Amino acid sequence: MDTITPDHLTKTITVEIRDVYGKQTIYPVCDKAHTFAALTGQKTLSSRHIEIIKGLGYLILIEQRTLP
Repeated sequence: MDTITPDHLTKTITVEIRDVYGKQTIYPVCDKAHTFAALTGQKTLSSRHIEIIKGLGYLILIEQRTLP
């Protein structure tokens, strides 16, 4: 029997939010997020990009940084 993965689990991207010179910047973490960034011609994603990606049905996961 094949395992069926729910659609909402496969349509996710993971990003990381970093504070760069006082501005929150969205960096791609997973391969899909890097692909979206490549499509925009940027190394980071803007809030507008995230809204468009959400509109395509993707769930945005934010990776939390841990303290050393």
